[in-house]
Amino acid sequence: MTGNYSEEMGAVKSDLQTLKQDLATLTKSVKADAQANALELRANAKTKFDEARANAVEVSTKGRRKAQSTIQENPIVSIAATAGLGLILGALMARR
Repeated sequence: MTGNYSEEMGAVKSDLQTLKQDLATLTKSVKADAQANALELRANAKTKFDEARANAVEVSTKGRRKAQSTIQENPIVSIAATAGLGLILGALMARR
């Protein structure tokens, strides 16, 4: 009976060693896949960020040009609007 037990223990040890090697291989594979996915996600995020930044710059430039042209076309109205905003902000700040 001890001979059979020794054979079974040897088989179990062999199976455990194989399992250990398989787990190590799987871990390396998962790590490599995760790194590849992380690099891809980072590149995509950078692309989206750059696009958003370019869009924000374009929109702000258009808004600034529109404001400048409006001020140049209607200087009196622009001065009156600025003065009105100043009065409103001053009144709000005086309440505090």
